[in-house]
Amino acid sequence: MSVNRPSRRLSLAAALAAVALTAAACSSSSSTSPASSKSPSAKHYTIAFVPGATGVSFYDTVLSGMQVKAKALGMTVTYQGSPDFAPSAQTPVVEGACSKHPSVLVVAPTDPVAMAPAINTCLNEGIPVITVDTQLTNTSRLTAEITTDNTEGGQLAGAFLGKELHGSGQIAELSLSPTATTQVDRIDAVDSVLKSSYPGVKVVTLQYTQQATSSSESIVRSILAAHPQVKGIFGVAEPNAEGAIDAIAAAGLTGKIFVVGWDASPAEVALLKKGSLSATVAQQAAEEGAMAAQDAYDKLTGKTSAITFHLSLPDVLLTSANVSSEAKYYYLP
Repeated sequence: MSVNRPSRRLSLAAALAAVALTAAACSSSSSTSPASSKSPSAKHYTIAFVPGATGVSFYDTVLSGMQVKAKALGMTVTYQGSPDFAPSAQTPVVEGACSKHPSVLVVAPTDPVAMAPAINTCLNEGIPVITVDTQLTNTSRLTAEITTDNTEGGQLAGAFLGKELHGSGQIAELSLSPTATTQVDRIDAVDSVLKSSYPGVKVVTLQYTQQATSSSESIVRSILAAHPQVKGIFGVAEPNAEGAIDAIAAAGLTGKIFVVGWDASPAEVALLKKGSLSATVAQQAAEEGAMAAQDAYDKLTGKTSAITFHLSLPDVLLTSANVSSEAKYYYLP
């Protein structure tokens, strides 16, 4: 579902142009915006951003878009997370962020239910919470939730898979989590398209991986051994597609098994241009961050009528045909 966004919001093109000026800030696990240019008498606000995992170009790009908008509004952004995409790893980070009493918490929950207690730590202290990317099941106490249109993106990926196989063949799917909302919605959308439009395409296995690319590579090696007829792989997140391509190359099957991914990390863009990756769904990462910063500011300054509670941004399918002309969707290195 796409939405009509108010003109006050940072456009994707502007966000990504500004991202280039702040890319160095994203390489650190703890980043802050420069001092506000606003009047010294104006109250200073701090946004604590906890991503689903660190070391992920998507979240680094969300952060940079958030920093650009926050700086323009006279706010500071702090950034802390875990390299593991898991509630057990994210919970102490969220609790630690809440203990520092930021003005607003922006978080990408790694589980829609398991992360609620930690997030409630902030809410119970009167700290507003905005989710980006992934979502919570109970949203009644949130200020806003901002995500990509995972159903739309999954439909784009599913249609590409079906056409690439000419309507018949086996594929395997990789995901980081069986519960994270983005992961579930993407898989469901792909499966729905295949079932309705390409019934001859069969998903022979869905495997869950850890965040590290090496985890996806190891699992794909096992999939190829168990299902030698697999001709396509769908990876729901950055490391899934990258690891799958490594496994395919190691097995000497490059060009015989195609991979469709999600996100536009530098590695994925390079693989797409090289021809190793057939397609990938790109999100408007910087704009998600910019919108979160704007919503945080509006909440803190009493402009709540300007906040749209649920925003779902449209995706684009990058292929070899359009990847060079769609650089505005590339994520930060």
